[in-house]
Amino acid sequence: MSAPERTADRLTLAAVRLTRWLRAADPSPRLSGPQASALAVVVHAGRLRMSDLAAFEEVSRPTITRLAADLQGLGLIVREADPADRRVSWLTATDAGRALLAEGQARRVAPLAAAVSALPGDQRAALAEGLAVLERLLAEAIPTRAD
Repeated sequence: MSAPERTADRLTLAAVRLTRWLRAADPSPRLSGPQASALAVVVHAGRLRMSDLAAFEEVSRPTITRLAADLQGLGLIVREADPADRRVSWLTATDAGRALLAEGQARRVAPLAAAVSALPGDQRAALAEGLAVLERLLAEAIPTRAD
């Protein structure tokens, strides 16, 4: 395995561990994983078509329709038909949806922020520098989409 492949492998494993840790940091999530993911995409996109959400979430149209109906029933998104093409549905997050997403994010980020705060200053700086590199790499390597 080449050095870049080893780095990519380590990064993948670290991302998986970090994701699991952050998920576990929220002991009582109000949404299922798929619901939270779909809501996050809608919140960050601002407004998007149902078909785009299905593509971003890599699920079928019937699956995303059920997820959107669940989120709408909880008052977290609004679904509106496009006046020019009634086959198209637009999704927008409600204030309650944005607030719920922010609250969950705060609960998940808190233990990571505490761990970062406990690092010596030089390690915090190295981590921030590494994140800047990772963010640039992702911006260049991954097609733009709602996250």
